[in-house]
Amino acid sequence: MLRIMKSLMVIVAVAAIAVGATGAWFSDEETSNGNSFTAGTLDLNVDGGNTNVVKFNVSNMRPGSQPTGSWILANVGSIGGYLDLENILVTSQENVCTEPEISAGDVTCGNPGIGLGELQNVVNLRLYNDVDKDGYISTGDVMIYNGMTGGIASGYDQNIAIPAGGSVRINAVFDWWSTPSDNLAQSDSMDLDMTFELGQIIGQ
Repeated sequence: MLRIMKSLMVIVAVAAIAVGATGAWFSDEETSNGNSFTAGTLDLNVDGGNTNVVKFNVSNMRPGSQPTGSWILANVGSIGGYLDLENILVTSQENVCTEPEISAGDVTCGNPGIGLGELQNVVNLRLYNDVDKDGYISTGDVMIYNGMTGGIASGYDQNIAIPAGGSVRINAVFDWWSTPSDNLAQSDSMDLDMTFELGQIIGQ
């Protein structure tokens, strides 16, 4: 019996050694801890801020007037984007009709009010991307709209690329060239509203 017990102990010891030897292969471990993700930013500034910018407040316009202004659109975020012009709206006002307006044949003088003014029909608007940012229309600049102010569309998908930290300059020139309809616009007014939109991809 003792001999059997000794034999079993030897077998167990050999098995233990064999198992230990089997688990002694080369091995190595490396880690990938602390992975983190932070969203980037897409932030458009107009003339250095995030509030509404009134660029024009022109009174006493007349044939020969040419008010000009520009907006600096800066991407102060951390990723690039594409600029479009949206929500463009021109609202005209007849206001008070003068004798020259009536003599010129202004048929809306009997009911003055919103949408009946003619100023938008005699003042031309040139709206363009001033690529070289020199303040003038020159070679390489991109015309967005050139026509009577009242004929402007409600939006323009320009897809102007603005990298993070970059900016573009959009210029507007309102030209009141002399036309046979000038007197129809006496005392009339118009408002122009627009939204600059910076999107991550084109077509937004």
